[in-house]
Amino acid sequence: MIRHVAALFGAGVLLTGCFAKIQELPSQPESAEALFAPLPDQDFMVGLAVSGGGSRAATFAAAALEALAETPVRLGTEQRSVLETVSYMSSVSGGSLATAYYVTKKPPKSEPVLAGDGLSPRYREFFTGYKTAMQSNFQRSAVVRQLAFFRALNPTKLAYSLSEVWDSDFLGDMTFAQLYEREQRGDIPRVILNGTVYNSGQRFAFTTLPASDFDYDFIDLLTKELKKPDRPVPVTPEGLAIIQKGLEKASRQFLPLTFERIGADYRNLRLSLAVATSASFPPVVGPVTYQVTGRPTYLHIGDGGLFDNLGTESLTTLFLKKIPQGSSKSGLIIVIDTSFPFDAGGPELGKSEKGFEVFRDDPSRIVGIMEERANTYQALLWHSLRTEGVVLPDFAHLRIEVLKHVDAEWTGYQDLPEVCRGDFPSDVTPAQIKEAVSQIPTLFKIKTPCHGALLQKAARKVVEQHRPRIVSFIEAHLRKP
Repeated sequence: MIRHVAALFGAGVLLTGCFAKIQELPSQPESAEALFAPLPDQDFMVGLAVSGGGSRAATFAAAALEALAETPVRLGTEQRSVLETVSYMSSVSGGSLATAYYVTKKPPKSEPVLAGDGLSPRYREFFTGYKTAMQSNFQRSAVVRQLAFFRALNPTKLAYSLSEVWDSDFLGDMTFAQLYEREQRGDIPRVILNGTVYNSGQRFAFTTLPASDFDYDFIDLLTKELKKPDRPVPVTPEGLAIIQKGLEKASRQFLPLTFERIGADYRNLRLSLAVATSASFPPVVGPVTYQVTGRPTYLHIGDGGLFDNLGTESLTTLFLKKIPQGSSKSGLIIVIDTSFPFDAGGPELGKSEKGFEVFRDDPSRIVGIMEERANTYQALLWHSLRTEGVVLPDFAHLRIEVLKHVDAEWTGYQDLPEVCRGDFPSDVTPAQIKEAVSQIPTLFKIKTPCHGALLQKAARKVVEQHRPRIVSFIEAHLRKP
């Protein structure tokens, strides 16, 4: 269906200027206090980064969160759920949908997560509804709404149609002011939904967190390191000046924009529209255009995956700001990664004689190439800085655990969910099951019941595979005085 939707809206791209829709936000008076007051920091922080990937990502995330909820950590005689230790969630695209459902519908802090050897009845009911909702056919519902309201040739208004479907189904018109109330009570983690500003290529963070929380000054730390006289390779003053100039440019590019930074009052902005903005993949959906009342400029914001499809960058920057080197504070980032594996389907592509068929079968492949390259450089930089002890906290103070859907270990046919057994031969190998999981497409629907069941079982497997490291790290740091 995604091909038909892409063709429909691709044909209307040239007409979309005639149907422009602007999301106008009031300006915040310069003398006014912050719209959302900062909340107290913690000495130990756990953050969840939830990747993009449409309904595949949303379904996997819902099941992974359930498995984390069922995982106990023991603090003396007290038992808590891993989920109760989470203080931040940062997400992209389909992950933003899963995040929005979680923070809207999650039971309050007063409701125990665990009861006896499993989830409490309230949480069992919550996760049952959560997993079912994430597998709905949002594409069909949004297209029906497009046609009903004569929006068929307008990708921007498709973002609004999606947001209206989500509000009707489960988000209930929640605003950022209402989101903050839940954060303030401690019912939910602090939330960051990530988009990309098409004007500048910057990341945009939809969040109630202060903009200053993302102001991590890595330039100063790197400059001090480069100036050290005992470095194995000394840096000349001329070389240092060139490096500083490049670092300053990088700092401006990677500093996220927020509504606070542009002086917008977004208290009444619907959470669903921020989710739709985060998920607006061009040219099928969006972008969503925002304007502050009385200003002549516009911000066109779309898919957060164009900048960072894992949702990790906002969370990492935040943690680096809050865990300075030499600090006693520490943190754990759990990445729920259901991004489409770049090499999935590679052998089939190698057999095709027609190059353009690559884009017919995988229209996002150009973006995927750029994303894969960026992720590779990011990993190289991260590991280099960690091993050098520069800029980043050591492994004892900041741990990252990646829960990836294609890392689940399967044993064979008997390991398959019951609903999938008619889709696979009895002699199916673990590698073939993994390949089938990797091929689940990026859509805002789950194509078959088997796809949903595979994602849910993969989530449980991957959480179990990482459980010892997650539990031991949390228990070790929460026990500290």
